[in-house]
Amino acid sequence: MELDYQAVKGGTPRRPKPKEVSITKDQERRWEETRTLLLLTCPAFTHLLYTMMNPRKKADTAYWTKEVPVAATDGVTLLLHPDRFFTYELIERVFIVAHEIAHCVFDHCGILHRLTLAGKVGYADGEFIEFIPDVFQMAMDYVINAMLIEGKIGRYNKNWLFRSDIKGDDSVIEVYRKLYKEGERGGGGQQGDGQQGFDLHLPPGTTGGEGEASQDPTEAEQQRNETEWRTAVAAAMASAKAQGLLPANLERMFGAILEPAVSWKEHIQAFFARKVGSGGSDWQRADRRLIVRGLSEALPGDAIYAPGRSGFGVGTVVMVGDTSGSIDYREGRVGDKFLSEMAGLLEELRPKRLVLIWCDADVHQVDEVEDACDIDTIRSKSMGGGGGTSFVPPFEEVAKMGLDPDALIYLTDGYGTFPSHAPSYPVLWGSISAYGDVKYPFGDVVDLTALVS
Repeated sequence: MELDYQAVKGGTPRRPKPKEVSITKDQERRWEETRTLLLLTCPAFTHLLYTMMNPRKKADTAYWTKEVPVAATDGVTLLLHPDRFFTYELIERVFIVAHEIAHCVFDHCGILHRLTLAGKVGYADGEFIEFIPDVFQMAMDYVINAMLIEGKIGRYNKNWLFRSDIKGDDSVIEVYRKLYKEGERGGGGQQGDGQQGFDLHLPPGTTGGEGEASQDPTEAEQQRNETEWRTAVAAAMASAKAQGLLPANLERMFGAILEPAVSWKEHIQAFFARKVGSGGSDWQRADRRLIVRGLSEALPGDAIYAPGRSGFGVGTVVMVGDTSGSIDYREGRVGDKFLSEMAGLLEELRPKRLVLIWCDADVHQVDEVEDACDIDTIRSKSMGGGGGTSFVPPFEEVAKMGLDPDALIYLTDGYGTFPSHAPSYPVLWGSISAYGDVKYPFGDVVDLTALVS
C-alpha cells in the first residue's frame, strides 16, 4: 500500500491507517535499550518523544507497522518497521529515532503537505520551480542527517543519505533547489554510491482519525499547536543543557524555533492590535495563494480554489523601504528579511490596501500590492536608489496620493532628514541602527538590529 507522497499528485487525500503489528519480547527489550541510550546521550529528543510524539499515551511510544521502509512519521507519531529497524546496531537505531523526532520538531510533514497542494516552490528571488515530493523528501533527509552527524547524536550509517556540501543549518528549500537543478527527479530517494533514505514523511494525520481511516491531512495540519511545540522544545533544551548534553548546533537550531529571527513581530502585532478585525471568507473571490492548476494528467487545465477573504483587519497600510546604500535587499540580507517577515505579518492583518514606497533622497518607485504574498514578487525587482537619505518624500507622496493610512511602517537606519511635523496617522520606524544613537522625532520605534546579523 502506497503511503507516501509519491502516489499523490496535487493533493494528499485521507487514506487507511498503516496496519499496526505486535513486537516480540526480544524486540521489546531492544526497543527499551534504544530509548535508554537516546535518553543518556540526547535527553532533549527523549523529552520530545514522550511529550509531543505519543498521542496515544503508549508506554513504548512507537507505532509498529510493516508498511514503512524502516521508519516514518506523520509529524506526530513515530512509526517503525520492527523486522527492519532491529537489523541496525543500537547506536544506529538512536540515530533513526532522533531523525524522525527532528522532522517533527521542524514540521517537515506539514511543509511537505502544503507544498504538495501548491504544486510549486517559491523563492525570495522571485523564482518558482515545480514541486517533486521525492526530491523534497531527500532534501529534508540530507539536512536532518547532517544536523545529527554534526551534533554527534547516534551513529550515521554510510548507506544513508549524506552530502558533505549540505549542512545541518542549511535551508531545506534551498537544498531542494540545489538537487532540482542538479537533475534529481526522484527515483525512490536513491543517491550515488547506493545511499538511500530509510524513512517516509507521511501526510499529517496518517495515524490519527477514528477506526481504520486516517485524519484529513489539512485538518490535522491545522490542529498542530506551535505554542505547545515551542514549550516542549524549551523544556527539552533546558533539561539537556542542565545535564551538559545539548550539542551546540542543536541549541542554535532549536533556539531559532523559540526565538524568531525577528523579535519585533510581537511589537508590530501589538501596534496594529486595535485595528485588526475578524474578516471573513467569500467564494466570489478566490485566494490566489491557494489556486492549484494541472493537478493531474487527467485534469491538466482544471484548478482547485479556496475562498478569499471578504473582510479586512485594517484599512490602508503604507510600507516604506529605505533604498539608500545602507539597506541591502539582496537575498538573506536585512531588507530581504524585513520584507519576508512583513509579508507574513500583513497576511494576518489583512489590509484593505497595501502601498509600498521605495525612497532614498527621492521616491523611486511606488507599488500597489493586492495581496501581501505579492511582496515576494516585488522584492525581486530593482528598486533604484542607493544614494543619500531623506524621510520627507514618502510622507509627501502619501499626501499627494490622498491617503490617510491606518499606519506607515518605515525600514531605515535612521540617518537622514526627518519631516518637521509628525503626520496625523501612526508611524512605526523599523530601525537597523547598530549604534542606537538615532533619535526619531515622532512615532514608535522597534529595534531591528537582529536582522543585520
